[in-house]
Amino acid sequence: MDEDELFAQAMGAVKPIQTSDKLPPQRISKKVVLLPTDRPRGSLPMQGYSTLAPVLTDDPWTLCADGVSREKLKRLASGTPQPGLTFDLHGLHRDEALDLLEEGFRQALHNHIRALCIVHGKGLHSQGKPVLKEAVYRWLKEGVMARLVLAAIPQPASGGGACLVLLRRKQ
Repeated sequence: MDEDELFAQAMGAVKPIQTSDKLPPQRISKKVVLLPTDRPRGSLPMQGYSTLAPVLTDDPWTLCADGVSREKLKRLASGTPQPGLTFDLHGLHRDEALDLLEEGFRQALHNHIRALCIVHGKGLHSQGKPVLKEAVYRWLKEGVMARLVLAAIPQPASGGGACLVLLRRKQ
């Protein structure tokens, strides 16, 4: 018996679903809903936080402030502390994604959240380099909230499509 015959035999009892029984696909919003703030963009009070931004390590997708041990990075990778907010940036334009991140950082600080997960994707749909992934890491390193970042690492098991961010504590 060849493959076509085996397939026909296996599928012989299968009947098509009636049109009236089909459920329409449901769209799931991937955006994080953030509470509105009364502060204008870029006006986050930064007193009490370090003036130093994180620096790149040997791995281009790992940011780490001076004094952060490998043990702390391992704990972050293993889920300690658990991310308090997750941002899924798929489908957003670069500027929309960065605006969402800025507002998310405000929310995290307001609610004393130290760990975040940012899903930026692998860049498979980008022309050439991964646009969102590079923009997110550049923003974490050089953006208006860079001083708040203690470390950023690729999320394990994400295949490079997400990162975990650990925020500094207020000094």
